[in-house]
Amino acid sequence: MAADLHLHTTASDGSWTPTELVYKAIELDLSAIAITDHDTIDGIAAVEAEAFPELAIIPGIEFSTEYQDHEVHILGYGIDISSAQLLAVLQQLKSEREERALAMVEKLNKLGYAVDYEHVRRLAGSGVIGRVHIAQALIELGYTASIKESFSRFLAFNAPAYVPRKKLTSRQAVELIKAVGGVPVLAHPGLIGDDHIVVELVNLGIDGLEVIHSNHTASQIRQYARMVDEFHLLPTGGSDCHGPKGKDEILIGRYLIPDQWVKNLQFQLTKS
Repeated sequence: MAADLHLHTTASDGSWTPTELVYKAIELDLSAIAITDHDTIDGIAAVEAEAFPELAIIPGIEFSTEYQDHEVHILGYGIDISSAQLLAVLQQLKSEREERALAMVEKLNKLGYAVDYEHVRRLAGSGVIGRVHIAQALIELGYTASIKESFSRFLAFNAPAYVPRKKLTSRQAVELIKAVGGVPVLAHPGLIGDDHIVVELVNLGIDGLEVIHSNHTASQIRQYARMVDEFHLLPTGGSDCHGPKGKDEILIGRYLIPDQWVKNLQFQLTKS
């Protein structure tokens, strides 16, 4: 058990830089990781030029998509990060995230909370801006004590400062990932809450299921392992770690998958 294929960096809403994440994985003696930031490949690009012979780094991404009023996350592994088609879509998603963040800050201001958009932008650095950066601003300003409180009071769905975000459809994400040479995998299917929808997503062209995940119970792991066999899919898994400041818990190294699963994924990528 030596690989973690679901990790985030400061390129999206993680708190480790890509290089820090890589060295953490090496420290934990992992054999392979995938950097799967939300709607961006900047984290992969940041370490692509460096050589880490002791660690296989699989380029990845995590798209937040919409399917029948459900938010569905789709991981793309082995994507061509130089693809003009991919980069154009990511630029559009980045612009929409920025518009959403500005709208949420404006809502907070109207509620009497003096959050400045440029403060939020600085917290995001060069990465894709997200709700976690607004949450961090609320903490720094003394309005909340944790990321969890920021979300529950202000930023979660139906909370006072929530603003919906435009998303790709699940079909669009699957088709895009395949078009740029990648393998689409359904992230944390247990969080969808309806395995009938999981089956429908498989029928859209999903090639794998994230069997192991930090939010999956033992029974869910068994269930998705059975579905992998039934539908002849790739099993994958990972911790979904966001680093020490991301979601208040360090998960890397605790939810690992066998090297054979990585080899199966890499073999599939040779055929894509």
